[in-house]
Amino acid sequence: MLLSIALISFFLLLLLLLIPVDLVGQAAPGRRQDISLVWLFGLIKINLQPQIGTGDGPYEEKAGIDKKGGREKTIHPRPPIETSQEKVQEEGRKEACGERERKIRGWSLKDALSILQTDGLVDNLKLLLRGLARAIRISYLRASLHIGLEDPAETGFMAACLWSAAGYLQSLYPLEIDIQPSFFRQRLDGEGCASVRIWPALMLLALLRFALSRPSLSASLRIVKMMSRKRQKA
Repeated sequence: MLLSIALISFFLLLLLLLIPVDLVGQAAPGRRQDISLVWLFGLIKINLQPQIGTGDGPYEEKAGIDKKGGREKTIHPRPPIETSQEKVQEEGRKEACGERERKIRGWSLKDALSILQTDGLVDNLKLLLRGLARAIRISYLRASLHIGLEDPAETGFMAACLWSAAGYLQSLYPLEIDIQPSFFRQRLDGEGCASVRIWPALMLLALLRFALSRPSLSASLRIVKMMSRKRQKA
C-alpha cells in the first residue's frame, strides 16, 4: 500500500515537472510593472508583482484633537527622546557589528579566482549554462529602448553596439527590439513585453548535475574552509 502511494506520488511529481511554466511580463515608463507566472497551460495564473498597501504602519503618526479651552487644536505624539550618549553607543554597536559582518562575508577578487581555479569547475559551469539554455525558451520579446548620453558620439557608439547585439539575437530568437538614439537630450528609458517558457524538469536536471559533480563539491568545500578562516580572523 505504501509502495503504491509512493509510486503514484513520484509519477505525479514527475508529470508536474514536465509541464512548462510561463513567465509573462510587461513594463513601461509611468506604469505599474506586470509580471505573472502561468502554469498548467493557463489554468493557474499568479501575479508576482507585490501589492503596495496604504494602511497605517507601525511608525505612522496619528493626529489627535485637543478640545481644552473650547478650541480644537491638532496635536501629534512626540517621538521618544534619545540622548546623544545612547545614540553614540548604538551607532558604535551597529558599526562594530557591520564591520565584523563585512570581514566575514567580504569576498575579494582573489578569493573568487581561487574558487574558479578548481579543477573542472569552469567546464562544469559551461555545461550548466548550456543546460539552462535548453530549459529556458523565449516565446516572444518586444522592446523599445531610447538612449541618449551626454556626448552624442558616445550615444552613436552605444546605439551601434546595441544594434549589432540585437541583430544577432534576432537571428536566434523571436525578438523585436527597436533602439532609438537621442542625440539632443540625455535619456535612458524604454518599454517592452516578454514571455519566457521554463521547463522545470530540464532545469532541475541541469542544476542537480552541476551541484552533484566532483568540481562543484570541491569548490563548495573550499568555500566552507575560506569562510571558517574568515570567522577565525574576525
